[in-house]
Amino acid sequence: MVRKVEKERSFSQSKKVDTAARVIKNSAALFTASLFAKGGGLIVAVLVARYLDPSSLGIYGIVLALALLFEIITPFGQQDVVVRAIARDQSLMFTYWVNASVTTILFALGFGVILASFAHLMSYDERIIMAVYVAAIGLPVAGLYLIAQAVLQGLERMEHLVIAAFIGRVLGLFILWILLVMGVGIWSAFVGRIIFQLTSFLILSWVILQQSKQVGSTPDWRPKVNFCQAILSTAVPFALQRFLTESLARINIIILPMIVALDMVGIFNGADRVSQTSASIIPVVMMSILPVFSRSFKNFKSKSGALISQTLKFLFIVILPFVFIVTAIADKIILLLYGPGYEASVQVLQVIIWSQVFFAADMVMKQSMIANDNERAMVWRSALGTIMSIALTVVLGKMYGLFGISIAIVVASVFVLILDASFVLKYITKIDLAQAAYKPFLCALLSGAVSFSLTKYNLFILLLITATAYIIALLLFKAFSAAEMLIMRQLFYRAWGRIIKIKG
Repeated sequence: MVRKVEKERSFSQSKKVDTAARVIKNSAALFTASLFAKGGGLIVAVLVARYLDPSSLGIYGIVLALALLFEIITPFGQQDVVVRAIARDQSLMFTYWVNASVTTILFALGFGVILASFAHLMSYDERIIMAVYVAAIGLPVAGLYLIAQAVLQGLERMEHLVIAAFIGRVLGLFILWILLVMGVGIWSAFVGRIIFQLTSFLILSWVILQQSKQVGSTPDWRPKVNFCQAILSTAVPFALQRFLTESLARINIIILPMIVALDMVGIFNGADRVSQTSASIIPVVMMSILPVFSRSFKNFKSKSGALISQTLKFLFIVILPFVFIVTAIADKIILLLYGPGYEASVQVLQVIIWSQVFFAADMVMKQSMIANDNERAMVWRSALGTIMSIALTVVLGKMYGLFGISIAIVVASVFVLILDASFVLKYITKIDLAQAAYKPFLCALLSGAVSFSLTKYNLFILLLITATAYIIALLLFKAFSAAEMLIMRQLFYRAWGRIIKIKG
């Protein structure tokens, strides 16, 4: 009897390690891929700021926001359906890839016409219209790239995304640099974006073809109308949710030209680019744990609360110290990236970076709602959040300018988190937000105080001492439980064993 209990306990611990290993491996791969993608986007902003002017950076921000809104809606929410379906049955991989890609191309063509027509009807600046036309041409490629990513995320083969993103981004940045040196205008930034997405898509397509043989997914290139309709009918809530979530993040910069001049839009975009890049870990972790969430809610619903709490704590441990550091050295970051002329971006960055903390927690709430098939409730709450964001941006923007808009972003992110967390606590599972947040916050607060006291020192020394202080604080406050430490040690031993095996 004792042996049986010990065997079951050992099996349970092994399952925890396997789950943690999958989440960490997926998160690391997706984080690296996202770093290349979003970090590359920050480099684009730096190149635009250095070779052009603040108004061009403002145009880049406006058109990029419009392009991202249309890009995210082009697959019409099929990414989430594809990830969830393939995670549950990998043999359907090829069928989902082909059918989702076909419908994505059709939507992309329609949305491309709408985007170009919108820019023309709004009587934008000629530079904006030209950039929008290029972005509209790239919509089919962007949509296909998103579907290919979803297929590999469903297979939990995220490591391939890293190679694709790296090669694509480097090539896209190289083309952009050449065009800027030649004196080409702001539309060149979106030519580079198309090159990045097209290259990455072609690499991922080759990987998917190889993976289809390994998982036993029969290649069938013929699209099935009934299957496409079934995917789309399931994807509607996801499409609305993605559009609303992206709107919440982008709507501020889209309506900014109605409140301030284009050069001020560029000042805001300079800070926003840094904030968006620094928060790249959030959606990455969420997409990496969606397959795990889907299986957990389907098979072990009673343990879903613990998984949510652990995910929240992991995100807080990662993002909180980063937010404190960015707040402390915002002036150094802005000067290093954009040079003189963007000093007004410092205060904006110090405020909007805090929205990423609430955005991180809300993404966990949203993924738990998706995994539990509560997409419609999530959509309604996101719609309310978007309306709140627009109202706050207009009111506070007119009253306090860029600072008011920055405050509006943070308040709107808090509002959406409260809505989603209330639903999860009431209808899905019990979680302890305070328990997940307080130790990471205390540790980050202490390390943040250290970084504030060292702002006059060299940036490398500041980061080194702050990181050391944070690690010490994590150990002193025992931020990780004994069980979590055991899992981390086992993961380390497993990874070390694989390294030894490879060397051998």
